[in-house]
Amino acid sequence: MKAREIKKLPNRSDLMECLTSDDVFSRYLGGLPNKSIISPLRDEKVPSFSLFRHEGSNELMYKDFTTGEVGDCFIFVMKLLKYSKLTDAFCRVAEDFMLTQFETKSAEPTKFTFLPKPRLDKFEKKVYVPIRVRRRNWMEKDIKYWKKKYGYTRAQLEYCNVYPISHFFIGDIATIADRIAYVFVEEKDGKQTYKIYQPYNRSGKKWINNNDFSTWELWTQLPARGRVLIITSSRKDAMMIKSFYPSKQITSCALQSEGVRPKIQVMNELKSRFREIYVLYDNDYDKKNNPGRAAGKRLSEGFGITQIEIPQKYKHKDISDVANYHGRSVADALIRRLIKKIPLLDEVKPF
Repeated sequence: MKAREIKKLPNRSDLMECLTSDDVFSRYLGGLPNKSIISPLRDEKVPSFSLFRHEGSNELMYKDFTTGEVGDCFIFVMKLLKYSKLTDAFCRVAEDFMLTQFETKSAEPTKFTFLPKPRLDKFEKKVYVPIRVRRRNWMEKDIKYWKKKYGYTRAQLEYCNVYPISHFFIGDIATIADRIAYVFVEEKDGKQTYKIYQPYNRSGKKWINNNDFSTWELWTQLPARGRVLIITSSRKDAMMIKSFYPSKQITSCALQSEGVRPKIQVMNELKSRFREIYVLYDNDYDKKNNPGRAAGKRLSEGFGITQIEIPQKYKHKDISDVANYHGRSVADALIRRLIKKIPLLDEVKPF
């Protein structure tokens, strides 16, 4: 008789090897707010709940400015689900993220629900930080950066609303951007939002973002109707896929993070516009329980779409890294194999 596998209860260190604090907050908040929101932990009328980075660990934390309470993602889960013990929160997180290597039976039985509908409405409307940018002209350094790393042309970048910047403004505070800095422009409900990208920044400002969790990356570049849509975990991966193929044959877009669950009506719209939809999230083969794979599985099973992933033999977790380290032709051929679409029409240029 085969001996029963003995599993251990998860602790904070175990979970942080598999997940990030961003993953946990994003799942239980339905996204990551960029400003104060109505507290999900108690009744209030004035928003006082905010997220911030711990100066030492850079982990995401929460603070209630009315009560002064501060805690990490696991304390937040414990209080949100009204557990009496932190170990129950560890077990709940492991269970919800399908970390099957852990024993989770000790968690108190609690039916998990997202924020009540009135609060979620307020959350969606309030997740906004005013950001403005000052664009600059394209320079040789920009062309070299994008061409060398990803093989993009200026025309392709501008098609995807990517532009170089000299300054950015958060509220009334002006900041000189890094020497290599760009803005990714999105539009949702008639309002432009910005994601600032400073690839070589080492002071915590590599990414600055005022998109709310419901904003899709590269949504406005999707064709009205198409053959294949691939949903990725990041804009850079979606851009890479779009650069290979004619838009009506294979195109791509991305959610704000792998932890975001899209709205049912949005997914239904995409299904009506595209014959086939795939999800291509990161293959986190070097992490316990592969959180990227688990997130892709949730999206796939939740909406009846097909999950694909980068094979481990490439030693890179996403398609843009495959292109960067193995070449664009290798990445192109891999995508075709994954969705079994060989060949494609050649007479129409990509994008």
